[in-house]
Amino acid sequence: MATLALAAGAFTTTAHAADDNPTDKLRAPKGYETVSRPSQQQRIIGGTDAAFSKAPYMVQLMYNFYDDGYLYFNCGGTLVAPNKVLTAAHCIRPTSAENLDYVTDGLVLGGTSKIGGGPEDEGTASAVSRVWVHPNWNPDTLQNDIAVMTLAKPMPYTPLPMAGPDDLASYTPGTQGLTLGWGLTSGTGDQVAANLQQVLLPINGDEACTANLGQFGYDASGPMICAGQPGTGDDATGKTTCPGDSGGPLIVKGKIVGIVSWGIGNQSTGEQCNMAGFYEAFTKVATFKGAAQARVDDADLSRDGRADLFARTTTGEDWSFNSNGIGFTGKYAVSGTYSGYNVVVQTDLDRDGHQDFVGRQTSNGELHWIRRTEANATYTAVRLATGFGGYKAIIAPGDVTGDGRPDVVGVSGTGVPVVLPGNGNGTVGTLAVVGSGYDRFNAIRGHGDFTGDGKADLVAHEPASGALYLIPGTGTASAPFGEPVRVAENWKVYNVIAALGDVSGDGIADLVTRTADGNLQLHRGTGLADTGMLRAPVQAGTGFGGFNLFG
Repeated sequence: MATLALAAGAFTTTAHAADDNPTDKLRAPKGYETVSRPSQQQRIIGGTDAAFSKAPYMVQLMYNFYDDGYLYFNCGGTLVAPNKVLTAAHCIRPTSAENLDYVTDGLVLGGTSKIGGGPEDEGTASAVSRVWVHPNWNPDTLQNDIAVMTLAKPMPYTPLPMAGPDDLASYTPGTQGLTLGWGLTSGTGDQVAANLQQVLLPINGDEACTANLGQFGYDASGPMICAGQPGTGDDATGKTTCPGDSGGPLIVKGKIVGIVSWGIGNQSTGEQCNMAGFYEAFTKVATFKGAAQARVDDADLSRDGRADLFARTTTGEDWSFNSNGIGFTGKYAVSGTYSGYNVVVQTDLDRDGHQDFVGRQTSNGELHWIRRTEANATYTAVRLATGFGGYKAIIAPGDVTGDGRPDVVGVSGTGVPVVLPGNGNGTVGTLAVVGSGYDRFNAIRGHGDFTGDGKADLVAHEPASGALYLIPGTGTASAPFGEPVRVAENWKVYNVIAALGDVSGDGIADLVTRTADGNLQLHRGTGLADTGMLRAPVQAGTGFGGFNLFG
């Protein structure tokens, strides 16, 4: 976590230490536990050892700070999907002038409670393919201290979900939260903990947090919470986070409610944490659920964080068109053949970071999961379900049931919506009817979150009026969709509506349409849930009149 130095009155970011080369097994050098950046570390004070089996979601952020052949432990993080890590922005961008490039000089280590994997070389390491830092992250005020890292390969460990707007009861003052991390063994020391530490901290109310930390910039309007007992100044009695626990989670009821962010230190005395009388500040995850979840769900065909277009010509050629944020450029042949399918929609059904497809066979109405793996770039088809030949819509919007696993949605020929709940491994559970009344719509689509609340939504076109409707996601398994809301008029001019996800890369789902002249239009989402949901369309491609399937 970062510390606010009383003497200087200025924020200084902190980190932890660990090291190794970017291989699947980390090899800590002899005397590893003392390899550190002493002014940039901290650990949980007053905690106990945490076994990996109790915290399989915990990972270590490793970075080559000195170009000396070693990777140093910098921060903690939490797996929120097999290939996604939630952490603090200051672990990535410590100051306005310093940006750590984890793609070229870092990796993430999971699968171990021992720092650096210990002498037994425990754990699994993954390179980092891209990093998202909240666009409004402010290193001076520590506002919006949240980031999401995308791993080059998924990790086989259990992730944790993020708390959202529906979890505000978890922030009730007095609620006990569990926080975990690696770091110093003393608030004034310079040795890291050899094993993951854990401690329970009570969540404090905003009024108490403001009174305690307001003079240092604590913001009670939503981006921050504070937790813990007041610091004691004594390692023997304190229970608190310290610099280096940065990026780790604060957990309530099995969800991440906070990210270790900052605390108070005193440069003149060398105290880095557990300052007498002060609480510790955390990023309030529920405030940022929508923005962060969009990055967790941003798998796409080119793996650059922007949703791409799959399209098939009337002669049976399958192509992928890469998004550049405002349109589609480049045409790439997609491996496999899709001539036998009359529906193809993109999804990452097993959450491994590779965009897959759900397709419906024309001949028999079977649904297939068409997937690729890390080892094999060729797509193969596995049967998911049967009996979907008469359905007017097959959709893969993401997680609609609230369990963190992508689902498949269908709308029958009579307008009845159903859900095939995803199991997180490419299979689906038992079909469930989840509503009625969609017979008035001739096109129902969806991929991602249009309203910014972290829940997958649908859109639907009503041919009688030509209006477009938002069908908001609720995140509830028994009733995953709310009442349709009319959001746009005059959509009869489009003969194709495709929901690909976040085409622009801003974290909000967008729509793509085609006009009669074969031109594509991009309708960027705004995050609103009313008539302002979509920006004015812009041309995103030409010459698409000869395509008959989009997904």
